[in-house]
Amino acid sequence: MYICPVCSKGFKTEETIQKHFLACWKEEHPYHKSKSAPRGKDVEVRQVNDDIANFFERINNGRSIG
Repeated sequence: MYICPVCSKGFKTEETIQKHFLACWKEEHPYHKSKSAPRGKDVEVRQVNDDIANFFERINNGRSIG
């Protein structure tokens, strides 16, 4: 038997508690703000310009660029 650590309900299978746990945790912590994962110094982060994102979106949709 599996016990939910948040609400202490019992579940017969691991699959059922997996489905239950996230919803239960979110219900108990509705105002939790997640933050970005910590990054090492060797990771290079780049921001994409909206114009570039729109360019590739148009290509993927098969529209002309000009």
